[in-house]
Amino acid sequence: MSAVSPADGAVEWTAETAPVFALPAISASTVYAPGHDGTLYALSRSDGSTTWTFEAGTGVTTVPLAATAQNRIVVGAGESDGKTVGSVGNSEFDPTYLYVLDTDGTEIWSVETANGDPVSATAIHEDRLYLRTHNRIEAHSLSDGSRAWRVGPHDVQWDDISHTPYRAKRMFADTDGVYVPTQDGVTALAPDGTRRWRFEPFDSPRRYQYEPGTLYVAAEDNAVYALDTTDGSQRWRTQLDGAVNVLLRDRETLWTGTEAATLGQLRPDDGTQLFSHAVANAVEAGDALSATQFVCLTDRRVMTFDIQYD
Repeated sequence: MSAVSPADGAVEWTAETAPVFALPAISASTVYAPGHDGTLYALSRSDGSTTWTFEAGTGVTTVPLAATAQNRIVVGAGESDGKTVGSVGNSEFDPTYLYVLDTDGTEIWSVETANGDPVSATAIHEDRLYLRTHNRIEAHSLSDGSRAWRVGPHDVQWDDISHTPYRAKRMFADTDGVYVPTQDGVTALAPDGTRRWRFEPFDSPRRYQYEPGTLYVAAEDNAVYALDTTDGSQRWRTQLDGAVNVLLRDRETLWTGTEAATLGQLRPDDGTQLFSHAVANAVEAGDALSATQFVCLTDRRVMTFDIQYD
């Protein structure tokens, strides 16, 4: 894991970890890096020194969730050595867990997933933690781990939960419940687990961003959709030039990066494309530093772009 200066691209520090294939979580002082060997690394943002490590029981720790307001770190077992842990067909499965830690790395509680299915996403609102596996959604108390409910595909009428890569954020929660991307669309569940709405007029969803009142979805049809979280109605749809690998909402705009090697911005209120800028290779990942500055990964190189106005 490395920290790179956005000003000049200089490597500020590098920390030795196991291979990291999932998106890290970042708090004000700490980077939480999920190692492919099942170790979660808590690294100092200032110099990369290891504050603590946590050894998961099985698989790799998936995208961590830093709930700093609740003083908790949430992480789950996902894949090991490139193979999904847990059940395969009718064979026996290894146990797979979701872990809730204190910010000092102490395990507060853990829960075994159904059928050994790997954890693929988590979301938190107040004391409610939503856990997602390959084909189930569960709701637990963040405080003590007690389970409020569990639903599966037949309960909310989906065929399968979306297989978005582990490096992406894939589930969001608020006062009204949780928003779950599935193989064919998005399902919204109320806090009691009942279905509120479902939206599926597009191909399989790939990337997601949330802000209060709106869920942004980039789908396999190379389009970005804005959905009203109240009822799932479509506010707008904008067609792009290639598969969307990056979808990021900053304070002022919606950034996009595509397989067609373009970096762009959309207006969040109506989807108007503000600009599209060609780069040398597909935009694989990225993050917004501000409304005018974006850092992205393309062709295994980290690059920073600044918007300049005439």
